[in-house]
Amino acid sequence: MSQTEQTKPTEPKLKTGAAANAKFLPVGNFPSASGPNSELSRAEKYEKLAFTFCKLGTAGLICWALTPPIFVLLVAISAVALYARAVTLGLTRSRCFLRKPMLIMGFWAVVIIADIAYLFLR
Repeated sequence: MSQTEQTKPTEPKLKTGAAANAKFLPVGNFPSASGPNSELSRAEKYEKLAFTFCKLGTAGLICWALTPPIFVLLVAISAVALYARAVTLGLTRSRCFLRKPMLIMGFWAVVIIADIAYLFLR
């Protein structure tokens, strides 16, 4: 055997199955991160939908100058209504930046008031 054959690097083995997908598993202690096959409670389902509207509203606030103000109003109303339903079903913590559903509803209520004032009092 020559020296080049002895020092030939071995090819890395490819990971298969769960080991290959390990880096894509969720990290963190989110309310709905209890596992990919677990059932969501009714409160978690409403929170998931409300969080979607929360993200839409945030995007609308950032782009307020470019989007119709009515869009932000409708999304804010939807977010408040959905978070209210999730709270009545027992939700105590959200994935939203503000974390507490009552605080989130208060923020979007202020946005609703400001948006109505902007639309009708200008």
